[in-house]
Amino acid sequence: MAGQTQPFHRQLQIRTRCQSFASATILAAFGVIAGFISFILVDPVYAFIWSEWASLGNLLGGYGVQPGMGVVALAYIWWKDDYNPLDRIRTPTTEGIGWIVFGVLGYEIAVRGVTRLLPIFGLTHEGHNGEAATWQILVEQPELIIPGLVIMFVIMAPLEELLYRGVIHETLTGALGSRGRVLVSALLFGGIHVFLSGGFVSLLFTSIFGLILGAAYERTENLAVPILTHAGFWLVF
Repeated sequence: MAGQTQPFHRQLQIRTRCQSFASATILAAFGVIAGFISFILVDPVYAFIWSEWASLGNLLGGYGVQPGMGVVALAYIWWKDDYNPLDRIRTPTTEGIGWIVFGVLGYEIAVRGVTRLLPIFGLTHEGHNGEAATWQILVEQPELIIPGLVIMFVIMAPLEELLYRGVIHETLTGALGSRGRVLVSALLFGGIHVFLSGGFVSLLFTSIFGLILGAAYERTENLAVPILTHAGFWLVF
């Protein structure tokens, strides 16, 4: 009996892993589709805001895909019914704050380091040279501070992280260990940016960011940590 049971459990594990991979990949694909649709739908709204308040319109212009991602995440939560990642949004501990600081600074250091290596492989990355950081824009235009921080920290970063760390990452639970979940969810996070941002370099950088965000979430089990890390990077760099 033991000899028969072992292959059965092995088959069950393989099936569970395949189902988890498929679910995570399908959710990521829905995120891409919803992101494109979201961009199309919000563009006229952003254009109207820009006509009334150009500075705010310019700030909003960089966040067209996140509402669609949030819709996919919320639809999955509603359908699943027995899991709500919003319950994992808590005040960060000292360790969580450390991960936030490490995530923001560590990702920027990684980007700069990898950028120097890209020419070896015939690749380039122009980055955002010459562009003002978001915090500089907010300092120069204080009237944007409150709406700008709300847009990044309360709306857009939570919507994106709700899908990728809150839903897709958790979909892999039970099929993969901690490192496997971080790696696969990071690759899926990078994969969506191939379609939204384009190119191998975008895949590389966003996968690195996904590794940091996933590790922070896995370590702290607090969705607020990757949310604040994500929005913090937008703000600082």
